[in-house]
Amino acid sequence: MRMCDLMTLEDRASFYSSCDIIYLLERAIYSIDRRKIFYYFLPLLISCSHSDNTILVTNSGEAQGSYYHIKYMSSYGEDYHLQIDSILQEVDSSLSIYKNYSLISRLNSGQKLSVDYLFESVFLGAQKVFLETGGNFDCSVSPLVNAWGFYNNSLRDSLILDSLMVSSILENIGFQRIRIIEDSLVIPVKMSLDFNSIAQGFTVDLIAEYLDNRGIDNYLIEVGGELLAKGRNDEDNIWRIGVDKPSEYIDSSKRFQFILDLENKALATSGNYRKFHEKDGVKYSHVINPFTGFPAHNRLLSVTVIHDNCMLADAYATAFMVMGLKKTKEFVEQNTDIEIYLVYTSRGGDWKTYISPSMLERIIN
Repeated sequence: MRMCDLMTLEDRASFYSSCDIIYLLERAIYSIDRRKIFYYFLPLLISCSHSDNTILVTNSGEAQGSYYHIKYMSSYGEDYHLQIDSILQEVDSSLSIYKNYSLISRLNSGQKLSVDYLFESVFLGAQKVFLETGGNFDCSVSPLVNAWGFYNNSLRDSLILDSLMVSSILENIGFQRIRIIEDSLVIPVKMSLDFNSIAQGFTVDLIAEYLDNRGIDNYLIEVGGELLAKGRNDEDNIWRIGVDKPSEYIDSSKRFQFILDLENKALATSGNYRKFHEKDGVKYSHVINPFTGFPAHNRLLSVTVIHDNCMLADAYATAFMVMGLKKTKEFVEQNTDIEIYLVYTSRGGDWKTYISPSMLERIIN
């Protein structure tokens, strides 16, 4: 991991018009590994001080099975590293399925507990995208992810052959069957939740909200590869990002699929080309199709989404990997608040791209 240039988001985004939720919510090159998708925040050699006594502060560390990198212009260089770490710990305590003590783990085990505001916010965001995408984004696929071995990085031989077992697990999949009534989660026996495909984006929004509340107007936040950029960097330029080509192998001299300027927006990327299992020459994507119970299989190699809200960008990116090329294009045409960059294979196996018009305006290469 090398350090790089982080960027900025603007206002908190409320994803439900009917919901009261308010989210609590580098120029040295560095790479970020999130679902093995790499972003580069392009060269910045020195942290400079502005004439108004704001100084570029950089925080980084481990979080949520990956890394975080945050840059912000802070009055007299005040450092919020400890407060940001506290936010990360709070998210883990609520939403991490890898922590036995977390709220989600305890709920999945059948304990009757009240949900907290973090859990409820992510639940409602997941529900929103589930409904909008016709079920293609489904946070109840946890039993399938576990059965395929993606939690422990060990693809199970039996399921490659036994579609009946997959069908049996599918009986306990379906986000529409899970509800929050008052402050209680109502979830059928044998069902469980996994917010990994949305929680990192949500964490970015939380940190952004915290910095906003401290009067910080210029920052770039990245958690596990999900980004939110607001304002400008220490050279008064819009934050600039390079996104890797969707290739299993990295060519350092030709690695970027595209470079763009990101201003007051969030960005998330999902792909099936680095995080997968391979057996007998067949690659199995970590993105599970909630309708078939099998890894998503279509022509898409990667999806990059830009949106006002990082949590939603994160969720949409995953949903689009399931939906495939045609349905994703149709969806975005009807939802103009979403920008996309798709990399896919033609029927002949060649790489092709589709870029929504508003996204194309941001790209500089």
